[in-house]
Amino acid sequence: MFGFGKKKNKEPKKEAAAEVVLTEERKEELLRTISLKKEEVSQIAGEEQAKVYEEIGLAFHELGEEDDAIDAFEKSLQAKKSVGEGYKTLLKLYNKKRAEAAKVNDEESLQIYLKKMDQMMQVSKDVTRGVR
Repeated sequence: MFGFGKKKNKEPKKEAAAEVVLTEERKEELLRTISLKKEEVSQIAGEEQAKVYEEIGLAFHELGEEDDAIDAFEKSLQAKKSVGEGYKTLLKLYNKKRAEAAKVNDEESLQIYLKKMDQMMQVSKDVTRGVR
């Protein structure tokens, strides 16, 4: 009568959009942004440098250039430890690389990315505690 305890037909959850197709315009814009930010990063230091490296990393990630993105995010964390969009993206990239290494039984790469993920957890703890 009231429908209590009645199971509802649930729609199957759709997976997150796998890959967003980049237009040529967007690719050119990202490449332009990367080159401008690379010039800018050499002229600044500290916290500002960390932000610029993070922007470069996010642009590389959007382009699908994972190794360059990882490099930029690592430089960002070296300049200033922070837990933000760059941190989360870097952790996802490390996890992806770790999974790929496990899939092909590359023990050396697997250990490298596990160690890097442990370092990321330490960064999170340091930021939470206020340790620099």
